Amino acid sequence: MASFRRQILWIGIAGLGTACAGAQPAKPVEPAVIPWPADDLQPLATLEGPAIQAAHAALEEALKQFPKESTGQCAFSAQALEVVIGQEAGWFFARVNRRVDRCPGFGPGVTGLETDWFELYAISPDGAITRYPYQP
Repeated sequence: MASFRRQILWIGIAGLGTACAGAQPAKPVEPAVIPWPADDLQPLATLEGPAIQAAHAALEEALKQFPKESTGQCAFSAQALEVVIGQEAGWFFARVNRRVDRCPGFGPGVTGLETDWFELYAISPDGAITRYPYQP
């Protein structure tokens, strides 16, 4: 019985080696394609890891509020959103603002969309996210 198990183990290892041998490493990106900063990086903001995770969770929740048929349209994407993050008593609070002015074809005086749209979320110390209940 032990011999049979050993054979099965070797067959599994050999199969794994064959499967891995077919995998190709990702092609390296040519250095000229990436516009690496010549000087120090100019930060947009500096946030702690947990604040970034909270902001990301709020952004993902806000994106879920958009109609599925609008997927792929700039006005209903992360490009048209910004997150303001704060912390109080160990909780993070994230306000997701809509910024359709960042989309091509939109600008000052946007019509047909709510320009004062926002979502407010509370993110608990253990990572649970709750949307502020101000509308259905």
